[in-house]
Amino acid sequence: MRQRIFIPVILLFMAVIGTSCVSQKKIDKNFAGFRPNVTRLELTMDDYQYLGDVTIEVEYKTYLGIPKIYTVNGQAYDPRFYRQTDIAFGRFIKLGPLSKALYKVTDTYPDADYLVPASFTDNVEHMLGGRIHHRTLTVKVYAINKASSTAAAAEQQAQVDALNAKNAELQQQVNALQQELNSTKEALEKAELDARINAQKNNKRR
Repeated sequence: MRQRIFIPVILLFMAVIGTSCVSQKKIDKNFAGFRPNVTRLELTMDDYQYLGDVTIEVEYKTYLGIPKIYTVNGQAYDPRFYRQTDIAFGRFIKLGPLSKALYKVTDTYPDADYLVPASFTDNVEHMLGGRIHHRTLTVKVYAINKASSTAAAAEQQAQVDALNAKNAELQQQVNALQQELNSTKEALEKAELDARINAQKNNKRR
């Protein structure tokens, strides 16, 4: 008897638990192109201003394949205190220890927008079990030509001023035509009124 009562209670309890665990989820997907695959900014060298050249250098030794840096930009290198600047020249340009000397570029030209590696030298002194390298890299530095952007803004403002002047001239012509139309309308109304008065006078005389 107890078993007959106990089994339905268990089934009812499991049904309540099952219904309480039921949830609803809605997933919306949109595969429309909300953004372009490629964004390209078209610039030429006419849009840049040449600032100058910067030469960075590093001297280091490799002994049994282990590098040890001596100087960076002519100053003694301390591995405990050094500066690091990351500039991506491209995957085909391997700077190696020269990357620790890149800070000279940003210090010399903090407003630089475009950097071009121009020349690279590596003076190698062979020694027993290792080599001493003295590497230099010359970088040409450019910035976006502010003068061209200013000239473009001035030209655009001149075009806007010309359009405003043209609109003002057209508005004056419209106002003059409106005045002429009003004068013609008044003259016609007056002529019509005079004609009516003359007609009434002629009728009275008869």
